[in-house]
Amino acid sequence: MGKQNDEIAADRVLSVEEGAEIKQRIAAQRSLKRWRWMGNYGDPSQAAAVANQDPPCVAGEVMFTINGNLTPAWMFY
Repeated sequence: MGKQNDEIAADRVLSVEEGAEIKQRIAAQRSLKRWRWMGNYGDPSQAAAVANQDPPCVAGEVMFTINGNLTPAWMFY
């Protein structure tokens, strides 16, 4: 099964800069808000930094968990 251009591989670890760029690019292409997989980050503060990038996620629009030394994140935008 091939992945679409806006999908992030489940095993990929992103930097804040990469996550913010992906988020802005996807948001510019889409007008409908929906939950999106936003990749893994090194810690919760990095995932929160991406969530606060334009377009910012508000309360209830970010989910992340701790999985060992990774922070998988989903955002609604």
